[in-house]
Amino acid sequence: MDGRRSRAFTEPSEAQDIFRDPDDQTNHNGQDAPKPIIIPQLNIIPPHNQSDETLEGSSTQLESKMAKIFRTHIGYNKDTRKHPKLSLRTNSDSQISIQSDGISPNIHSAFPTLQNIGTKDERLRSPLPSERSNRRPSASSSNPDAPPRSAKVLSLIAPEDMDEFEDLEKEFRNAIDEKGLTWLPQVSPKKPATVDTTSQNGHDELRVSGKWSYNNEQTPEEGPSRTPNSAGVYGDGSIFVDDIGSKELDTSFKENDIAVSTISLPLPDFEQPLNKPILKTLKLYGNSIAMIPPTNPIRIRLARFHTDRRYKTAYFLLLLFFTILLSYRTYNPRNVDFFYILTNWSDYVILTLFAYFTVNDITKILAFGFWDDSQMFDAQGRNYRTIVNRIGFWKSYKHLRKKYGSNIIDFFIPPKLLNLEEKAKSKKHHLKSSLTKEEFEQEEKLFYSPRAFARSSWNRIDLVSSFSFWLGIFLSIRGYDKRVGIRVFKPLSVLRILRLVNTDTGLSSILRGVKHGIRQLINVGFMLVYFWAFFGILGVQTFKGSFRRQCVWINPENPTDTYQYSNQFCGGYLEPVTKARMPYVFADGSPGPISKGFLCPQYSQCISNSNPYNGRISFDNIVNSMEMVFIIMSANTFTDLMYYTMDSDEMAACLFFLFSIFVLTIWMMNLLIAVLVSSFELANEKFKRKKLVAPSYESMPVRFIKGYWKYFQVKAAQTKFPNWASRSLRYYRKIEWTMVVLILTDLIMRSCIDATTTADSLLYFAKVDRAISIVLFLESMFRLLCHFPNIWKFLTNTSYVYDFVISIVTLITSCLAADKRLGRVYYWLSIFQISRFYRVILSFPFVKKLWKQVLKNGIMIWNLSSFYFSLTFLSSIIMALYFEGVIPLDAMQDNLLGMTSLPNSFLSLFVIGSTENWTDILYALQQYSPNISSAFFCSVLLIIWFILSNSVVLNIFIALISQSLEIDEDQKRPLQIKHYLKYVYPQKIQEYTHATLITRIRKKFFSRTSPQETSDFKQFLIRGTAIMNIAQNMDELAKELKESQEDAPLNTVFFWCRKLIAYIPFKKIRLYSDNPFYKKPEVVFTEVNDTNGKTYVLELNEFEDEKLAYLRMHPAFNYSYFIFPPRHRFRKFCQRLVPPSTGKRTDGIRFYEDETDLYSKRRYFHHLERDVFVFLYAIVTVLLVVCSCYVTPIYRRDHHMNVWSWDTSLDCAFIFVFLFEFMVKTVADGWLYSPNAYIRNPWNLIDFLVLVSLIINLVSYLHNEGNVSRIFKGLTALRALRCLTISTTARQTFTLVMFDGIKKIGEAGLISFSLLFPFTVWGLNLFRGRLGKCNDSSMGLNSCFNEYTEEVFQWDIMMPRVYQQPHLYFDSFGSAFRSLYEIISLEGWVDLLEDIMNSTGVGSIPSAFSSASSAAFLVLFNFLSMVFILNLFVSFIITNHAKTTGQAYYTIEEKSWLESLKLLTQVKPKAIPNLLEISNFRKFCYRIAVEKTNFYYAMFLQIVLYVHILMLLTKRYTKSTTKTSADTIYFMISTTIFLIQELLRLCGEGLHLYIKQKWNIIRLIILMDSFVLTIIGFSVPYIWVWFHNMKEVFHLIFFLFLIPQNDMLSELIETAMASLPPILSLTYTWAILFLVYAIALNQIFGLTRLGPNTTDNLNFRTVIKSLIALFRCSFGEGWNYIMDDLTVLEPYCYVNDVGNSDCGSLTYAYILLMSWNVLSMYIFMNMFITLIIGNFSYVYRGGGAKSEINRSEIRKFVEAWAKYDSDGTGELDFSYLPRLMHSFDGPLSFTIWEGRLTIKNLVANYMEVNPNDPYDVKVDLEGLNKELSTLDKGKVLQRRLQYRRFVQEVYYTNAYRGALKFSNLLQQIPLYTAYNPRECLGIDHYVRYLYTMGKVDKYLDNRRNVDVLDMVVTRWKYRFRKNHGANNENHLLTRVTPVDQISEVNFPDSSEEVNQNVLPPLTTPRMDFGVNNFMWSPRNAEHSHNPFENLSTSEEHEADDI
Repeated sequence: MDGRRSRAFTEPSEAQDIFRDPDDQTNHNGQDAPKPIIIPQLNIIPPHNQSDETLEGSSTQLESKMAKIFRTHIGYNKDTRKHPKLSLRTNSDSQISIQSDGISPNIHSAFPTLQNIGTKDERLRSPLPSERSNRRPSASSSNPDAPPRSAKVLSLIAPEDMDEFEDLEKEFRNAIDEKGLTWLPQVSPKKPATVDTTSQNGHDELRVSGKWSYNNEQTPEEGPSRTPNSAGVYGDGSIFVDDIGSKELDTSFKENDIAVSTISLPLPDFEQPLNKPILKTLKLYGNSIAMIPPTNPIRIRLARFHTDRRYKTAYFLLLLFFTILLSYRTYNPRNVDFFYILTNWSDYVILTLFAYFTVNDITKILAFGFWDDSQMFDAQGRNYRTIVNRIGFWKSYKHLRKKYGSNIIDFFIPPKLLNLEEKAKSKKHHLKSSLTKEEFEQEEKLFYSPRAFARSSWNRIDLVSSFSFWLGIFLSIRGYDKRVGIRVFKPLSVLRILRLVNTDTGLSSILRGVKHGIRQLINVGFMLVYFWAFFGILGVQTFKGSFRRQCVWINPENPTDTYQYSNQFCGGYLEPVTKARMPYVFADGSPGPISKGFLCPQYSQCISNSNPYNGRISFDNIVNSMEMVFIIMSANTFTDLMYYTMDSDEMAACLFFLFSIFVLTIWMMNLLIAVLVSSFELANEKFKRKKLVAPSYESMPVRFIKGYWKYFQVKAAQTKFPNWASRSLRYYRKIEWTMVVLILTDLIMRSCIDATTTADSLLYFAKVDRAISIVLFLESMFRLLCHFPNIWKFLTNTSYVYDFVISIVTLITSCLAADKRLGRVYYWLSIFQISRFYRVILSFPFVKKLWKQVLKNGIMIWNLSSFYFSLTFLSSIIMALYFEGVIPLDAMQDNLLGMTSLPNSFLSLFVIGSTENWTDILYALQQYSPNISSAFFCSVLLIIWFILSNSVVLNIFIALISQSLEIDEDQKRPLQIKHYLKYVYPQKIQEYTHATLITRIRKKFFSRTSPQETSDFKQFLIRGTAIMNIAQNMDELAKELKESQEDAPLNTVFFWCRKLIAYIPFKKIRLYSDNPFYKKPEVVFTEVNDTNGKTYVLELNEFEDEKLAYLRMHPAFNYSYFIFPPRHRFRKFCQRLVPPSTGKRTDGIRFYEDETDLYSKRRYFHHLERDVFVFLYAIVTVLLVVCSCYVTPIYRRDHHMNVWSWDTSLDCAFIFVFLFEFMVKTVADGWLYSPNAYIRNPWNLIDFLVLVSLIINLVSYLHNEGNVSRIFKGLTALRALRCLTISTTARQTFTLVMFDGIKKIGEAGLISFSLLFPFTVWGLNLFRGRLGKCNDSSMGLNSCFNEYTEEVFQWDIMMPRVYQQPHLYFDSFGSAFRSLYEIISLEGWVDLLEDIMNSTGVGSIPSAFSSASSAAFLVLFNFLSMVFILNLFVSFIITNHAKTTGQAYYTIEEKSWLESLKLLTQVKPKAIPNLLEISNFRKFCYRIAVEKTNFYYAMFLQIVLYVHILMLLTKRYTKSTTKTSADTIYFMISTTIFLIQELLRLCGEGLHLYIKQKWNIIRLIILMDSFVLTIIGFSVPYIWVWFHNMKEVFHLIFFLFLIPQNDMLSELIETAMASLPPILSLTYTWAILFLVYAIALNQIFGLTRLGPNTTDNLNFRTVIKSLIALFRCSFGEGWNYIMDDLTVLEPYCYVNDVGNSDCGSLTYAYILLMSWNVLSMYIFMNMFITLIIGNFSYVYRGGGAKSEINRSEIRKFVEAWAKYDSDGTGELDFSYLPRLMHSFDGPLSFTIWEGRLTIKNLVANYMEVNPNDPYDVKVDLEGLNKELSTLDKGKVLQRRLQYRRFVQEVYYTNAYRGALKFSNLLQQIPLYTAYNPRECLGIDHYVRYLYTMGKVDKYLDNRRNVDVLDMVVTRWKYRFRKNHGANNENHLLTRVTPVDQISEVNFPDSSEEVNQNVLPPLTTPRMDFGVNNFMWSPRNAEHSHNPFENLSTSEEHEADDI
């Protein structure tokens, strides 16, 4: 049928129902259609299939949700101040012919050619005035979805291109229809389904148990058939629920026309014990400890004893009893030496248990051996991996032998020593091959005997424990260990108690996720240690001796009277008389070299003596320096060290901490999170698959609870529910909201209590609580009564059961409280009343949904929480044994958390895990350690615990929550199509039509133009058209795709807003709601049927017809300021200067296109005056920012600037300039209500706010209103945000962070509030008025008056007593909420913890640990805040960023491919010189310096390098001397050696090849600079500290030479380079935000007085110091205390007459600091985590590939390529492809024969050649035939076909250049060897792949036809020669050769002399196979040919076997 037709997504395509069974001929439109099935998990009712006529008539009614995502929402935009965004939709225009007015004229113009696609210089969207009367509106009256005539054609599939287009769709459909080869996953049952087919009215009704399957062809998993018995129970224990029982499960499923599906519920076997083991015969192997054979009866008896389940249970119980005894002895220890001195009955029991444990370990070793169990592996035919194999020694050994020869390497490492020859031979036999019927690699089998003792990690821990205990007893003889200070063996001896966490309680589910990333975790750990050591060395070089320098006050009258300030570090002092700068002095009185940093005041000296904390804290050596660097890595208290070094050295010292925190914390530590998150995703998918077969992967309690839960469900389904009960519950649900109101009333009443509440009021509240509790108890009793006939249904409702239990408890407690019987216990028990708040939360569906998402992995979160607290408790026992007695009794008051007992250790470890002030514990324990070794082990233990608890366990919570928010794997592909069509495609089109000035400059001057750019974009548009058409034809996919959940509530709000506006009588507002200028542009997909054929058109509809019609009705809408019409000269002049604020400009007749696109034109600067105007104002913006940074408040004060100083004139100039810009923009486009209104652009809003701020600032300053002036001066910093507009990526990042990020922060804030509110109420009830204290610690509230004596420094002074609250307290709801909000960031919660534990009551004197049990409140809240608030913010930001960018919709295979692609894109070909042409000296240099073929020279260089690094590691602090140190001399030698090596490399490679690699240039510059600085350094005095520091930095850079030698570090750097753009973009955006806040804080608080938490460097007096302070606050470091210092008000500050004031501002302090805390700490820091996860997820690289692609495999390819492309051009002739592929093996080599089937390996395995006689060959014919018999012929043929496709694809994709392209080939090979394109490619790349492979397959098919024609022609030629002879051959040829075949005849070159009478010889006529002519190349168009075209079959075999 002719005409234009566009299908809605619910309309089925003709003969394209891909999900319909072709054998099903049932008429689905009949009256006897089967009832739809409600799937229990999805609750989706599939609609009936209807005819095309019905669908065409009601397309809008049956429009699917897939079509809705392309609809535009008419009316008020989401944010009218933003640029309009594109949306997508499809038309339903099905009856319009091509000649009608409904067709866009652009379509007519686009039919002839595709070259018209694109934008013109000036598109006229309106016809001539004479034709406007006949112009139809934009939407046809017959069909409102028809695109308007003004719609712009983006892409057009013309009739002549429909063949290729339909072939592309066919390829995609075939991939879907073929079972098991789908790009879109088909949802299949996750567990065996029960299928019950019954006949009803001639139709089959399918009852499915389990998850719904959309693939009708898919059958259930095979298994024993099951039929329900009379009781509804299957024979295997599963329950069959019939229709009636299923309906009773949910009262909503009662419709008669709906058939409810059956449910198969597996029940636990209650008669059998859980996890009953399968009895297997115990079999032993090998000789235990090399002596006891496996047949020894004693050994067999011991083995049976240890494998007996009863003995294991007894052992576990004894271990538990042992732990209890240790807890008892460490709870409140009186004797810290109890471990070795028996003073109590428990000591004797502990000794006995240790003896038993030792005997247990010994007997285990005797039974199963100690280490070697290779005999067990040999008996079962499995490969045994030794330590040598695991550490990669075998690979290194082979590499060395290959490079340096076997003679040298075997001399150092004899092969017989490691039995390597036999291993190498056996390895060749076990090489994989995909062409055999069976693989040698067997599945994992379970051993029937335990492995050797030391093969288990837990056994090794047991061995260490036993050995340490007896060694500790030996060392304790005569108290030797105590005298020497050996304490480490006590904690090591009890490590075996950690076995208690290895139980079936959910730990396996946690370790399962970690296990999948253990290799990557180890790799990341090694990389972390590398950079840790690097910055440790840098810390030694930079800050050695810095912490020794502190200010010391010296009494001028008595020099022996001194006082050392506490932690006031310095670099010099002021001379008392002249106040001159003096260098610091050493303890012996000698002066230092220089003065720097903080200068001590008069009468004080800066003395370099000893380090703080008993000399333990410093950068003086590598050990202490690495400890300090780890503190930086922990991101807590590190800024204290930063400010210490800024005092001791210079302010530039902060750069060390800045780079350290970025590399170690933001990058490396977040790599751990990335590995954990990706590991858990992989583990979760594998667990889901394994769970189908082995449900025992879940923990025992979970299986037990689930079993009973399902049992209750079944019983509830089988038991009838009476009508009266249902009716009663129905009435109850109508009034249930009143109960929620009562609960909320109770909570509000509790939140009204404060510290001043009287006892009578409390009693009244208790009585009200009792009344509410009675009502809620009656409610629960009513529920129970209604469910009494079916009590099982009551038990299946967890909320009902919980409410019933809580109602009983609260009734009892409230009655006792009303009778004054509970006292303070009532407030602790009020948690039960407060817990009812969950009903309030569930009454809000949005919050309920959020919690449901978060708790999706609730069981694993519970398991991990239990594991965390169990591990903390067991570790606290171990730590208590080590640290008890370290801190003396007199110091415990100052160090409350010091591991003094078991409870103290538990709290201390919990504090360390939270990172807050954890260094206080570290410093205290190190300070009081008896010796250096004890301090070292103290640091090691605490750092290990920090890594384990915080970096691993707490980050696993992020992985779990992120996993719960992730999308299921089988839903990612459909959502990927939706995201592509809804976001990616419109965004690309918008980028195409708009280009910023910077982008155009970069494109014009700094990038190479490619002629393929325009065609690439056109191909992108065509692919988008294909994807949209493919999505239309997928009816089932359309049903699966739903509207975005985020838009649903927003659309509801807009709907009600528009509905409300309709009733407002103001005409203009109604016009605003219907204004077409506020509609979003949309992409319209249209299908056209005309006489020429079917055509697909993709158009951009911007509603220009409607807009023009609206302007004709309301012409004043386009008048700026209602004065200037569109054609006014002044307005047109302004429009020439500035681009439109939003959209396109119009004069009421036409629309003017934006001419800044990059693809359709090469004139990048069409409006030069506009670009100049934008450039000038960018410069003015930079000047404004620079002036704001320079002219600070303190600068004005110090320079005594008057009212009309130069800065005021400058402000006036800025006001004039920006006011002129404002006028130009508003005159050009209007201000508020116009088509391109100024205010609709959010960046213009910022400019307008800055302009208003500048004016107010100037007026206030002129009127001497200094306070108002500085506040509005701070708002001028917002102009710096304009710097973001220069980068499209930065602007998108800012939008993503500020808008999408804030939205997710709001969602996470709702979850946080739902936790914060109940804890606030509980804390208020518990601690109101109890935290205040008097500054005289010996007085309470009633005695806190008068004065007392306090020691200040070393003098006693009098001061008044003051009773005050601490910074964090709970006296009212507001203070409690603020306190808990601040400690969410983990800042200050330790101070609050100590105050709570020391509290003794209201107004009483605090006492240490008097209320230690109160810590439970804060520990619980802090743990929940870390898990569900902090980690929730991280997870929400991760998920939101992933969904916005589309990463959330990548499958595991796609992520694996993308990770590998990052490595592949960074690889470049290697260039090598031609060794045959260069001189012998250069050849010698090349071999020795580049190839390093000389073993001894290479080892010499490695030794020099490692000794250089060792010298760096051994550097330490020494007093400066003039003598040259030994390390300096060695550095001179090593630098010289490496410089000579580099010069030899330069000589060997040659200058041309040398400079091609950037790393060579960098290395040469480093070596030359280091050499020069080292030589000069011998004569430079030590006083030039900066010079020596720079010299040492260059010495340290040698440490980076290890990176190219290590694959892990190299991959890290290469991946970082591939991920650099998004990271730099986010860093740039963050830096701009830093600058904005720094300027604002400096202008507002630049004169604010210093408080107790601010210092000379920690303040906002300059922009630099403001930036450093914001850097501190970004990590939550004391941000709330700094904020408190900025709230100082009168009378604690002053205001002078000039207007200068040192007061702060409470409002601005809270606004700025709290907003910065949210933006920087919660959003930007977490955004870096998302980038690291998205760009450095190494786990995925091997997770989806058959063979992991790593650096070693890439190196093979590069070296093989270099053999044929020695110049490194990156291009090869096509004929080299077979030789290249056969020159190496691995995943980057694709050949037909692989693995052990290659000729090389067949010869090595089955042939032996006599080295003396090459003709003496022995062939193992039996083994060879056995090997060849394993070949699978089908696989061989398939492999050959794949190889042919590979060759042709390589040729096709590289035909444009006429040669093989290095990068293209490298990225194509893994798609044949390691990855499946259907699984690893996203939708866009997959469609492109299908397009290419369609071309390839067509070529191969045509080639097959041509081969047949070759055969026919060859036969004809033979018969022609035979019948007519050779004389007439040429004559006949001239008559029969067609014209179109003349080009195939090989004519001679015209330059040669050729006899004109002689025709060329007869050749076979050949045709160009079509398909875009594979041979075409611009470089070789005349001589291009396919090197594989003329390969015969035998030649092809030869090519395969090269």
